[in-house]
Amino acid sequence: MPVLRIHALLLSAMMALALAPVAAQAGDAASAHLSWSRCLDRAYGERAAVTGRDLAADAAIRACRGEESIYLTALSSSPLLDGDDIAQARPDLVARARAALLDAVTAGPRAILR
Repeated sequence: MPVLRIHALLLSAMMALALAPVAAQAGDAASAHLSWSRCLDRAYGERAAVTGRDLAADAAIRACRGEESIYLTALSSSPLLDGDDIAQARPDLVARARAALLDAVTAGPRAILR
């Protein structure tokens, strides 16, 4: 019985070690996405106060290109995606981020400024 328990512990430890890089990659991508989202929100908030919403969203996308690149690089480290997948997904990711910036203002407390 103790031998089986030791084997089970060894097996679970080996699985944890094997999955650690995948979990780290997922964590890296999630962290990079959060950083990109925060950059977009901050840049949009700064620009929306002095210009139109569409111009502010476009400026935020441009201002946060570095964070976007870090996020896409983190995504490309996934064994499930390759460079072509990322290149094809980028326009949609950016479009969704832009739409989220515009929707946040129409749904949030600043909706009355619209």
